[in-house]
Amino acid sequence: MNIQINGVNLIISFKVRKMINNKFVIKLDQLLPQFNNELKTAFLHIQKDKKYKNYIAKFDMALPGHKNTFHAEICHHDLVSAITNLREAIEHQIKKYKHTN
Repeated sequence: MNIQINGVNLIISFKVRKMINNKFVIKLDQLLPQFNNELKTAFLHIQKDKKYKNYIAKFDMALPGHKNTFHAEICHHDLVSAITNLREAIEHQIKKYKHTN
């Protein structure tokens, strides 16, 4: 999966990228094996809210033959929990998509 990670008010370090790959990308690749990796393009936007000290994670992904994009947005005070909750929301959408098709 091609994933573009964008960070606002925080630095996306190697450790964060590795965590995203382990907790997010690998799981989504397992759910969508029928699509080629070049066809799975996703955008992950992580923002740190300085005022409330929360992390806002947004995810968008389009698949060929699917009219709408998969989209989820999660706000949490812990970055790892935000990524995990975001993955669970996207997994739910993908399973629903696979069930209807």
